[in-house]
Amino acid sequence: MMTRRLTNPARFIPLFIIPLICFFAASTARPGPADWENTLQRKAQKLYNGIYYVGLQDVTDVLSLNTYYSSKVRKAILYIGEQKLTITAFSPFVLTGRDVIQMPVATRYDKGDIFVPIAFFTPLLRQFLPNSTSATDTRTDAAGENIVGVLVNARANGTLIRVATAQPFETGSINTRYSRKWLYLDIMGGKVNPKTFDIQIHDDLVKKVVPVQMDEMVQLSFQLKKPISKDDTKFTQQNNEILISIPSKQGVPEDVIERLKHDQEKWRIDKIIIDPGHGGKDPGTSGKKGTKEKDVVLGIAKKLKKLLEQKVDAKVLLTRDSDEYVSLKERTRFANRNQGKLFISIHANWNRNSKVSGTATYFLGQHKSDEALEIAQRENSVIKYEDNQAHYDKFTDEQLILIEMAQNAYNKQSQDLAALIQQKIHGKAKLRNRGVKQAGFYVLWGASMPNVLIETAFMSNKQEERLLRKASFQRKIAQAILESIIVFKEKYEWVQSN
Repeated sequence: MMTRRLTNPARFIPLFIIPLICFFAASTARPGPADWENTLQRKAQKLYNGIYYVGLQDVTDVLSLNTYYSSKVRKAILYIGEQKLTITAFSPFVLTGRDVIQMPVATRYDKGDIFVPIAFFTPLLRQFLPNSTSATDTRTDAAGENIVGVLVNARANGTLIRVATAQPFETGSINTRYSRKWLYLDIMGGKVNPKTFDIQIHDDLVKKVVPVQMDEMVQLSFQLKKPISKDDTKFTQQNNEILISIPSKQGVPEDVIERLKHDQEKWRIDKIIIDPGHGGKDPGTSGKKGTKEKDVVLGIAKKLKKLLEQKVDAKVLLTRDSDEYVSLKERTRFANRNQGKLFISIHANWNRNSKVSGTATYFLGQHKSDEALEIAQRENSVIKYEDNQAHYDKFTDEQLILIEMAQNAYNKQSQDLAALIQQKIHGKAKLRNRGVKQAGFYVLWGASMPNVLIETAFMSNKQEERLLRKASFQRKIAQAILESIIVFKEKYEWVQSN
């Protein structure tokens, strides 16, 4: 349960007066833009991988913000005027209303406080403070700067440069050049403020970074300590980040090369398992028009398989390709047996209240809300169709914690994939965004790969049932999942290979 915490509360002042005091403080005593940023910079500390973080308690104190905080789920909500920012410990995602913004690095947690990476969180805050651009456009800040900072890290096989941006750019707008120990990154449409541009270098190759604002573009100049080969340098863009990889020239032993090749192959997403929920004697949920969940999700799954085979270099397998019953445990066994690299289970939602609508995407974990628990219990109840229900007796809360730990290597990837899918379906299908959630779905237990469960829309909602029946709408859902997988595949394969 979220508990309310007012920043700097006067403990013995009547509660009805506190909001007036907070309003007065916010309107009269809040530091100016330069003041609050400088103050937070002074309070920041190096916590992880050489990156500077600042605690949310300091943020709320400096800006006199109201917050809701839950130590149980390690989640905080900052209230800035009519807007709210939701931040979760150990997550790079910040929820702003219905939008999800991904920072290049995750938050941290220490001594009861959530710490945010100051270089990437400060520009986000700037968008929501008074005298800033409307918060409905969360991609640019008040001054219009969209190039936020740069982080240079040493890798075992070279150097990785991460340029944080406030918006994605067209691939054709980004170009790299190299001349005499200088590497140049040109970004058409880029805007930078050299005074606030954050530069962190933790690498022996890059000597300094010089941001230069030109009329129509930003040029980031990287002075290097030794020559490099431009042909070996490559860049890619992932959400709000431009990544530049500079491989090392040092010779690498053959056994290390072979091991790296094996590791890269292991991380290649070359086999995708699509799981249409229910089937056969298990119809799933049903709508008032008689639409069955098992039929709808099979339609989406088949369309997704076809799109993936056309657009992605990967083998695609369905846990069922007809109206047949497949047990929950057999679905994940099928995925593991076929050495799948992604497991995506597709479902349709249901609620007693026919007005409830929207889409949600889940990854495996302990439920954080009654809604997540109810949906997981409904999906898990299909074990009543199985001959041997005793198999699920060991699926206790304690066992779920152990399985979460065992699947820890995939939890971050599962959460990232869920966020991508949620964002794409919300945007493409125009469904209400019910968010990324976690719950103990039996069908995800034991999947040795990143795995998610999608509740596409509500069969209990008259309008959404009508949509789910349409082949065109099913294609929209499939297209959204396809685009999410393409982004996820590019991101994780590229990062693992560099």
